Amino acid sequence: MDLQIAYVAVPLGVVIAIVFAALGVKARREYSSWLNVRRRAHESEEDRRSALQREAMAAGLDIPESHMVIAGVSGAVVGMGLVLAVTGSTTLAPAGLLLGVAVPSAWVKHRVRGRARAFEAQLGIILGQMAASLRAGQSVPQALEQAALSAPPPAQDVFGRAVQLMRVGKTPIEALEEAGKLVKSRDMELISVATAVQMRTGGDLAALYDQSAEGIRDRTAFRSQVSAATSEGRLTTNVLVILPFLAVGGMRVLSPEYMSPLFNAPGGQITLVVCSGLILLGWAVVRRIVAVEY
Repeated sequence: MDLQIAYVAVPLGVVIAIVFAALGVKARREYSSWLNVRRRAHESEEDRRSALQREAMAAGLDIPESHMVIAGVSGAVVGMGLVLAVTGSTTLAPAGLLLGVAVPSAWVKHRVRGRARAFEAQLGIILGQMAASLRAGQSVPQALEQAALSAPPPAQDVFGRAVQLMRVGKTPIEALEEAGKLVKSRDMELISVATAVQMRTGGDLAALYDQSAEGIRDRTAFRSQVSAATSEGRLTTNVLVILPFLAVGGMRVLSPEYMSPLFNAPGGQITLVVCSGLILLGWAVVRRIVAVEY
């Protein structure tokens, strides 16, 4: 067993060392090259963010890219260690590496979706307030500032960012477009585009916001109905997916000799991989069936 752990730990340590060395070389080149220094001087803060940072920003997480890389590497180490501890097989240990890398990313994506849903649930009320402010004689920047003061998070973060951008010289259209990147919301993208069109053509923004708010409220109500109707199917699917893995893991702990052929014999490992793949494929198919586009 100690020899098996060494076979996994040594290559993993080498990979981790290479990753951190590459990050160090990249950072040194980034901050020492005069071309990069000149380029950064003309870039906005948004342009300097990586795809990982933009994803984290949409999830409401203000963390550096290096921390996200460390989280991925740590997840890979923990995942490989757990799989090795449960199965005792160095052949299956790389599956834990992939699982450990995927878990932080899946968690961030889950937070992005949850934050977008929370924002869209607040957006209808905020648009109604902005329409009332415009009809009361306030300008678009004043209506946005009022929305930022009265809205709860995450809408407060988005509209507060728009107000900050307007104070440094951005137009309301540019501010809404950039602030919309704080949350991955299709409704916010549509509102930004519609606001730009209405302001350039002289349309009635108050009427636009009222109509948009009504549409968002209807869609939110429909989303709640769909979620309630499909909740039983989603719960059943999750339970059926988790049970086989819990059963196999429990039997592995309680009776290692009985489960040894499944994890150590080539035929058992193939069976384990194929069955796990079919279970996950079935889970994905059922989730796709109960997912309703609206």
